[in-house]
This record gives sequence, structure tokens and C-alpha cells, in this order.
Amino acid sequence: MHGVTFGTKHSYTTWGLWLKSRPEISPPKPKTKLIQVPGTNTVIDLTESLTGGEVKYEPRQIRCEFCVIGGRSNWPSVYSYILNTLHGKRMQIIMDDDPDYYYEGRVAVDQWESDEVTATIVITAEVNPYKTATDGSGVSL
Repeated sequence: MHGVTFGTKHSYTTWGLWLKSRPEISPPKPKTKLIQVPGTNTVIDLTESLTGGEVKYEPRQIRCEFCVIGGRSNWPSVYSYILNTLHGKRMQIIMDDDPDYYYEGRVAVDQWESDEVTATIVITAEVNPYKTATDGSGVSL
């Protein structure tokens, strides 16, 4: 079952959460520094001038929407367990579809909705711009 590992907890094997769709992972936004030259149409791009020729990036966002499996009577305890384990914590996040890399950042339980039949939970994270190889060999966008 495809899922997401938050720290040491896997979304499906630990909580029985099914991914409703692929996790949304935003590309990191480049940190740019543009200066408009007064009285002209010219813009000077200083983005790489102070960083040794490298582009620096803002943090990226991850959003995962899950469906809760199990009886309705279990939903409040599952929600509490997830909140206590994840909400506000900084940790590594590994996607089952990309197991050779992890993202690192702060996790938040964003939404919890339920009706008579299903429950949905959305977990988000603000993570570093680069994903890191699990074997320590480097980073990648």
C-alpha cells in the first residue's frame, strides 16, 4: 500500500490511512533579487551574485490527503494519536514512491472531516527546499 513515512510512523501500517491521491509536493521557489534601474526598462538580476553563483530557494510545501480506514468509533482515537505524534513536530518524511530520498521539515495536521461513512485527514509540511538521499550521498531538487 502506498503511503508516507513521517519520522518512524508509516501512514498505512501505523494508522491505516489510505492516500486519496498522490502527495502534492510544490517545487521550491527561487529566492531572487532584482533591481530596477531608475529611469530605464533595465532590471539587474543579483540573484546569484552574493551566493557564489548558486540559486537559493524558499522552503517547499507538502500536502497529503488520506482516507481513514476502520470503524467510525475509532476515528477520534486515530485523530488524537496522529495529532500527538505529528502535529508541530520537525521530522523526516519519506514517500513510498521515492524511497531513496527524504524531506525534512515541520508537520501539521491541517484538516479532519468525517461523515457517517468516511473520514478524511490532511497532513501538511513545510520542508527544506532540497530532498536528501537516504544513503547520505547528496541532495536533489
